[in-house]
Amino acid sequence: MSAFRRIGTLIGYEWRRALAKKKVLALVILAIAFQTLLTLGVYEVYRATGTASVGGFSLHFMWILAVGEGLFFVQVIAVVVAGGSMSEEYEHGTADVLLSKPIRRVEYMLGKFLGGFSLLFMAEALITLVAAVLSLGFFGAQNALQFAPLMFLAIAYSSLIFFSLSFMFSEVFRGTTLAMLLALAVLFASYILGPLLSLVYANDTRAFPTWAATSFPSLVLSEVVSASNVLPPADFGALSQAALIIALYAIASILIAAIRLVKSDVTKKAA
Repeated sequence: MSAFRRIGTLIGYEWRRALAKKKVLALVILAIAFQTLLTLGVYEVYRATGTASVGGFSLHFMWILAVGEGLFFVQVIAVVVAGGSMSEEYEHGTADVLLSKPIRRVEYMLGKFLGGFSLLFMAEALITLVAAVLSLGFFGAQNALQFAPLMFLAIAYSSLIFFSLSFMFSEVFRGTTLAMLLALAVLFASYILGPLLSLVYANDTRAFPTWAATSFPSLVLSEVVSASNVLPPADFGALSQAALIIALYAIASILIAAIRLVKSDVTKKAA
């Protein structure tokens, strides 16, 4: 069996492992429910006022708002998918079995990483599609909807930060609960401390992971769509910085996880 087939087999295995836990499906359903409630709420205001904008927000760009409101759930889904990817194999003793097969450890990690990320990729595609369908159904023709695939790809790239961090914690600490808690702690601390430090001390908090994770999709779209009441002003410098921060977080996390896996002499959780 070639390396590509071995990695492909692991990707399929990772899908089955993650979906069997039902957590991912529950979070995707929760994200869609939130998007639906948001759209219904805006629609009720739209029906009451009869105008094409609500609070200065043009409803012809409702799909952007609906997609954007799902970004937090995307990060949480990334944490949940990656948090158990490596650690559950140690907890259940299956890592010993998998690594006793004719497979390199790098192939093993790559298959697990790509399997989890491709599952997250599909969840993000579904969330983006639902946002577009809801916006079209309730508010009619949407401006710049042809750029929805671009925003989806930007969301997928931005989710690499917390997926990679959670994946790293999963391998380094080899405990699913601990890995998820640490990744969620980074997520919430970054959400809270970033704006707080920026407000109180006027510090640049772009190094915080949530800035790049949440800003990158809107910065990408602002480069091709003119919607001043929906998106931030086009800023190629900020876009490049966000892309670089995502890459640095992802690469550093993957390297740490790879070193831990390759250098470890045993596959037990306590190693």
